[in-house]
Amino acid sequence: MRPSEQTNPVQFQHGTPPAPNSGPVTVNPITPVKPDKLLRIDDVMELTKLGKSSIYAMPGFPARVRLSSRCVRWKESLVLAWIASRSAVGEEQ
Repeated sequence: MRPSEQTNPVQFQHGTPPAPNSGPVTVNPITPVKPDKLLRIDDVMELTKLGKSSIYAMPGFPARVRLSSRCVRWKESLVLAWIASRSAVGEEQ
């Protein structure tokens, strides 16, 4: 064998060598989920067109996330889902 044809043995660390690739690499078609945005009361009021007291008192409205004793937010995905569900209720009538 000529020196250019020689191959160096592959050295593996920490256990067994990796399994050989049995086929083409596929990419997961699922897109990663973005973290949910937290909305302030003003943002929720703008989205829902409801007043502050209505948002706090309305049964079935998405629960707020308490960040501290004086700070609450609402998950954007839950508020948008609530709005969509209310739209569906209006279409049924």
